[in-house]
Amino acid sequence: MPSIETQSTSPPPLRIPHREASAHKGNFGRVLLIGGSRGMAGSIALSSIAALHTGSGLVAAAVPDCILDCVAGFHPALMTIGLGDDGEKFADPAWQSLKDRLSAQAAIGCGPGMTTGSGGATIVEGLLAKKDLPLVVDADALNIIAQNDWFSDGRFERSKDDAACVLTPHPGELQRLTGASAKDVDAQVEAAAELACRLGLTIVVKGGPSHVAYQNGDGGKQVWQNTTGNPGMATAGCGDVLTGIVTSLLGQGLSGPDAAKLGVWIHGRCGDEAASRWSHAGMTSLHALDALASVADEMTQPAD
Repeated sequence: MPSIETQSTSPPPLRIPHREASAHKGNFGRVLLIGGSRGMAGSIALSSIAALHTGSGLVAAAVPDCILDCVAGFHPALMTIGLGDDGEKFADPAWQSLKDRLSAQAAIGCGPGMTTGSGGATIVEGLLAKKDLPLVVDADALNIIAQNDWFSDGRFERSKDDAACVLTPHPGELQRLTGASAKDVDAQVEAAAELACRLGLTIVVKGGPSHVAYQNGDGGKQVWQNTTGNPGMATAGCGDVLTGIVTSLLGQGLSGPDAAKLGVWIHGRCGDEAASRWSHAGMTSLHALDALASVADEMTQPAD
């Protein structure tokens, strides 16, 4: 990939901003995670709890009414917002209930467990059009974009003055977005870098290793390669944890590329901690989530 400038770092690429002794929860970002459906309540719960453990001051999960009680039961510090559903997933009126709540948020994460129904599609389209809010797009939100070919006409392009937008596709989702084969890592990284530059996005290319593609200060394609993580993270829910981490970091004021790079590094470090105790085969996303609080603390800048 000669057209791409590639970086790789063994230590963390940066650290979470230092927390002053006089700080309150409003200083660390109010974030909202949107997703879930009947049978996939755990996805949005994992993302939301990950945002809490990464340092967000306030975290809410916007979910279909039918799973609100289930999601609320995962963690007592997690707030929940019930939106209209059809008994299984978001219904079309959900966006009308949601859109007036967005201005209070420091960052939004959307997609885990959402399914690709019309209610979810209306939410995703509305979020992409709101370029003043930092946004993480994952899972079924990415599949909705691919199904509707929304990135083809440039209407969701972001300028340097717009808020960050980070995509976190796994190889199959990236193939649906770009056409690059999920079996060809180099082609996927190249396609992600091209899309990131064309639309002003940051794209995490998940894999072993993961990469972060974005536009550098000179307008060129930049790719950063992660050095943490292991094959044990190829398990259900680990991607949802990453979504919550990156959303939290955006809500704490990091740029899109910085939130993605640090988020991927922390996520992989959590996976390494989990594997050291539970093995690659035995670890689950919950084990990685359990490691997150201590890893995030290690990654926080010390006081001057």
